[in-house]
Amino acid sequence: MRILIVGATSAIAHETAKRFAKDGAEFFLVARSPEKLEDTGNDLKVRGAKRIETFLLDVTDFDRHQEMIETAISTLDGLDMVLISYGTLGDQQKCQVSVSETLKEFTTNCTSVISLLTILAGYFEQQKRGCITVVSSVAGDRGRQSNYVYGAAKGALSVFLQGLRNRLSKSGVAVVTVKPGLI
Repeated sequence: MRILIVGATSAIAHETAKRFAKDGAEFFLVARSPEKLEDTGNDLKVRGAKRIETFLLDVTDFDRHQEMIETAISTLDGLDMVLISYGTLGDQQKCQVSVSETLKEFTTNCTSVISLLTILAGYFEQQKRGCITVVSSVAGDRGRQSNYVYGAAKGALSVFLQGLRNRLSKSGVAVVTVKPGLI
């Protein structure tokens, strides 16, 4: 199994990767912290991963998305699965008074993921198989006063994933939305 994980150092991504490592999966791990990325890769190797490749990326750097995905595909000689598991729970109070802070949260939690998915969808659609899994949030199911900017971003992402799931199901590609509650 050849797996691309974006947000590989998140707790959810790391725990998920451990399950695939014991079966000898090959990983292309993407995150922004070189130290955490190295630690995650080393841990997965000890747990049985056949291969670990890493790529440093700030997900808000949209200009590097295509490069990262092409590198993952060429390095692992294809992809069977993608896990996207990153996000930030920004400061709602700051968002309420700052358009730039609000847009920053949307960029991280929604539009950066949509950018990655748009590129990946074309690859998997042509391949006619595979699985794309994205961690969203139950916060996107209902607007709450305490985190409605975060919730709106995750809600938009979840609706995008619904449409993508409908599109790619015709090609044999599974699109899975994971919505954990408070962790």
